[in-house]
Amino acid sequence: MSANNTSTSSSHTLTSRQCEIVRALTKTAGKPVPVGAISEKLGVSSRTILRELPAIEKWLFENDFTFIRKPGVGLSIEEDPEAIELLEELLNMKPSRPDYSQKERRRLILGELLFVREPVKSNVFLSRFQISEGTLAKDLDALETWLSAYQVHILRRPGLGILLEGTENAYRQAIANAALEFMDNGEILRMLRDSSREEPPAESRLMKNRLFRFIDPQITTFVEQILSDTEKELHIKYTDSGYMALIVHLSLAIERLRSEEKIEMDKEELKNLSQLPEYKVARQIARRIHEHFSLFIPEDEIGFITMHLSSARIWPQSRRNRSQLQSVNTRQVVMSIVERVEQELKLPFHTCSRMIEELTSHMDSMISRLSMNIQLDNSQGDSIRQKYPDVYQAVEHACELFRDKLYIEDISPSEITFVAMHFAAAAETLRVEQKRIAVAVVCPSGMGASRMLAANLIRSLHQIEIRQIMSAFRLEPEKLRESGIDLVISTVPLEIDFPHVCVSPIPQMQDMMILNQALDAITAGRKKEHLPKPKAPAPTWHLSFEDICSLTRTGEEISQLLHSLQIKEVTGICQTETLLGQAAGIFADSILSRQIIGQDLAHREGIKNTFIPELGIHLLHCRTTAVSHCRCAYLKLDTPFQVPDGYVKGAILLLAPRSDHMECVEVISRISMLLVEDPRFLQALQGNDVSEGRVLAEKALVKYYQNLITKRKGDGTL
Repeated sequence: MSANNTSTSSSHTLTSRQCEIVRALTKTAGKPVPVGAISEKLGVSSRTILRELPAIEKWLFENDFTFIRKPGVGLSIEEDPEAIELLEELLNMKPSRPDYSQKERRRLILGELLFVREPVKSNVFLSRFQISEGTLAKDLDALETWLSAYQVHILRRPGLGILLEGTENAYRQAIANAALEFMDNGEILRMLRDSSREEPPAESRLMKNRLFRFIDPQITTFVEQILSDTEKELHIKYTDSGYMALIVHLSLAIERLRSEEKIEMDKEELKNLSQLPEYKVARQIARRIHEHFSLFIPEDEIGFITMHLSSARIWPQSRRNRSQLQSVNTRQVVMSIVERVEQELKLPFHTCSRMIEELTSHMDSMISRLSMNIQLDNSQGDSIRQKYPDVYQAVEHACELFRDKLYIEDISPSEITFVAMHFAAAAETLRVEQKRIAVAVVCPSGMGASRMLAANLIRSLHQIEIRQIMSAFRLEPEKLRESGIDLVISTVPLEIDFPHVCVSPIPQMQDMMILNQALDAITAGRKKEHLPKPKAPAPTWHLSFEDICSLTRTGEEISQLLHSLQIKEVTGICQTETLLGQAAGIFADSILSRQIIGQDLAHREGIKNTFIPELGIHLLHCRTTAVSHCRCAYLKLDTPFQVPDGYVKGAILLLAPRSDHMECVEVISRISMLLVEDPRFLQALQGNDVSEGRVLAEKALVKYYQNLITKRKGDGTL
């Protein structure tokens, strides 16, 4: 719920987040607390805290507590210890509203609609979630896009309500995939285990999660026993993901059959399914369901079970007996893909026998799954594409070559990501070399502050090798270890089980002391372990066709950025939100594109404040669909305005197109580094000298382009 909606309620109630903010202020009653300190403690942005303050201020006023806001200093509750004690009691007594995220709210709406047979009035959702009609419309639009993949449609009838329309088969696919997509396997299993114990907390969780109302403890226990028995009797083995999916699909099928909701399957499709070896297992499972629940299981339902058994990859390779699609030699396909990826990445993947075996097993399942249009979501897609763009692109090309051979019309990005993950893991192993202290530089986006920090570190610390520059949201300790990273250097506080330090994007004296201490500790540890090992000679090769394409894209983005560089003088700006609105319009070519850029900039600003006190500017940057090439501008303010950390004199605006190619991000990042490497660049922009700014930017980008060519040829490094 927005702060505005909150403040208009006569029976004003705090959200759980607002309660946490007030509790934080009670701990230091009488002493101002900076907004930044509260945001770090709660793990949200400073802008989020500021949005909550009007509602908090109203609630404290209604309850006769004194709330003080001191610009540039912080927030405080001016009360004596006795009043603070009463306030804490009031917080504990007063129920807080649930604080739903957009994803949680849409999941709950979807769960409601999937299980009702009558239209649901809009007011039900408006009242339950305290949202506007416009927000509900956007939620329904997003859900309609998601549901369309399963041939389920949302009907909106003014005066009647909201209802879903689709076949029973479509409903089941949507329900099962929603359950599997919105919660990970571990979370589902915990819910299943807890619900089987029939403890009140678990029952409460299941009741709240409408997507799991089909889960009955008796059914899931029975289904798990069936799957265990079939593995032993038929000498088969389910994959972990296949096992979890089968529990969900079979539990759902039983529940829908008990409600007399039955599948109708195309006769030709059913005939094809009956030829699969999984059909025998499906018949045995159907017999067990009939005996246990006294339910008649029609042939269509047996076909439905067969389809999901086949996608669960249950048969050992030696026992498969396929026809047409199932006759594909999976290992042959895998070796062809390995050869193609090898050619692009110049890494000897053919030596990775374990990767080949695991990939063969995965492709075996993928072929069956895609032939029946069963889609699996992969939450790692963005991470893989950003962290391993070369691997993902090479795998994408390889999969495209063999699409016809696989008898599949299209291979989705999610499936390509699954394959790319195998190659990415192998590539990490093949590329690991013992060099200088390997570090990963981190900021919220991996595009702005981290690049500035990297530029400073390169100039100041010669004993380190910056191996990765990445987003804080992509950090995974295990993957960092696999990559040979020794230390994470971040611009934001982290809570990870991995050596890390937090410093400013422009490190101060105390930051350098912290860094040197951490590096000394790593060096001392290496000496004890007789590290580092000798560095292997770097491979050399000539430019490939992909290198040429990438260099061409880089050159185009450099040209586009330099031509777009401009200085925009703005007046009347007194807060960051207004500055964002002005920035959004500079490169927009329509009202819609301005809205998109504004939303993308605000989203990035909400992750971590982009203000750089040392420079007195905001580094506004994001990837957006509203531009097709790199864009750069400087917003010059007629009058600086104050924020908690200082005075804002202007803003650098950097926009990169949202695409699978990373060249645009690298070009944009060089401008972030230039702000540190050459102070004359910012001075030129602040002095209204766009020509000098363009000359300095051109010099830096041309140098980067020349180094990039040298690196691609294998004769040097960036």
